[in-house]
Amino acid sequence: MMRAWHLGRLAGIDVRIHWTFLLVPLWVYFSSLAAGSGIASAALSVLFVLTIFACVLCHEYGHALMARYFGIPTRDITLLPIGGVASLQRMPRRPGQELAIALAGPAVNVGIAAVIFAGIVFLNPASGAVALFATQLAIVNVALVVFNMLPAFPMDGGRVLRSLLAMWMPYASATRIAATIGQITAMGFGLLGLITGNWILVLVAGFIFLAARGEAMMASKAAPSHELPFEQDSSSEVKARLMNHRGSYVPPRRSQPIVIMPIRFYNRNRSQHSA
Repeated sequence: MMRAWHLGRLAGIDVRIHWTFLLVPLWVYFSSLAAGSGIASAALSVLFVLTIFACVLCHEYGHALMARYFGIPTRDITLLPIGGVASLQRMPRRPGQELAIALAGPAVNVGIAAVIFAGIVFLNPASGAVALFATQLAIVNVALVVFNMLPAFPMDGGRVLRSLLAMWMPYASATRIAATIGQITAMGFGLLGLITGNWILVLVAGFIFLAARGEAMMASKAAPSHELPFEQDSSSEVKARLMNHRGSYVPPRRSQPIVIMPIRFYNRNRSQHSA
């Protein structure tokens, strides 16, 4: 079976959907019915979830279009049951570029939330159901921003942290610090999930931990014997080697999950960004 289906092409970027994504609306629909909701209410719940993923797609386009601004093409954007991922063809060349690309996704969600809240205030929808739907969607977008901006790799906030650290230290060292914070954050999420019985949170914590550990291991293996900040050497060859060690968008081996919304996958076989 194909791992992902091609949905179409928008702004020169292929949009794909992983086959497991279909489990999300099915789970939402039947869970709503099991909770005593009617068919109409269950269908509305499915629509709400699909709308959230539309916001996730916009989030990924924020990353992809900002990357394009820096001359970095995006192979495709794939939607998964736990988020989405934009697959960049190569990593940014400078920490400032990575910073801008990382911030672009959450900025889109901020914009969506602002537009929705403004619409509610100024348009004053006559239908209470429409207002409730819109308000909840705006709140979800705010939650996505807060979650993604946690300074824990591999979330967007962790990439922001890594890019800021990389302005003052080697990328490998910056990656290890951000990944360590990510692992600590994941353990906190996992503990909270166990205490509250929220197994979805435990699953999310597991993905975050594995992604952060994988990035830390890769940074350790890839680090050159004499690490130098990227800007300290003007040799194109040395720059290329250091860029390959950044561990942000083109980790060379294996597949590894990464968070975006509420968690996204990070494919270590090719350069990708992310939630």
